[in-house]
Amino acid sequence: MMGKGWLDFRSGARREKDYWEFNRRVFSGGLPHRGKVRARLQEILGRKEDITYVFLYYIALKDLLIREPELTFEQGLNQVCREIRVMKLDSRMREGIRQVMEEDMAGKFNEENHNDAE
Repeated sequence: MMGKGWLDFRSGARREKDYWEFNRRVFSGGLPHRGKVRARLQEILGRKEDITYVFLYYIALKDLLIREPELTFEQGLNQVCREIRVMKLDSRMREGIRQVMEEDMAGKFNEENHNDAE
């Protein structure tokens, strides 16, 4: 059973297994893939801006779009924004997420490191 927040009834082993499955699903190229996506998002949004929370939205959105491919980008992003609510994404952030997501889904960031997933 999946938990939410502090009501997580999964065993430690199950939580770890779920974590690694999630990472393989979202970043099939492993840590290099994740790093390239974050760097690209940072590049698009501006090198001086902290993108930690924007990256959180990106990861949640990508996972949702992989699990529910019938959703459009906007539907998925709106759902993620309703669920997370740590910040309000402005139009520049939304467009940056869209651009990086398109590049990522096209395989731009993981094709060289596809076998590095762990």
